[in-house]
Amino acid sequence: MIRFISLLVSIPLVILVAAFTYKNAQLVTIDLFLYQINLPMAVVLLIALFAGVILGFMLNLMVLLGQKKAIYRLKSKKEALKGLSGVLDKSDK
Repeated sequence: MIRFISLLVSIPLVILVAAFTYKNAQLVTIDLFLYQINLPMAVVLLIALFAGVILGFMLNLMVLLGQKKAIYRLKSKKEALKGLSGVLDKSDK
């Protein structure tokens, strides 16, 4: 069943990529100061898309690591306070 759904999603995606490539086949010149590169526009757009995905992933990963660090810090504070509350309960008796 999963293979069927995967195939059902993959076929239209391949058709869309093929149509995108066909419609954007004209060459564009990219000037990189020292030299120039002629590439199809579809390739340039796909490179920009992948660069954006990688940049977004890296930024999201940084945020996630910061949140994990904060969670670890809060858990250690919670354990410290739990131990402190146990000491205070014993002293009240």
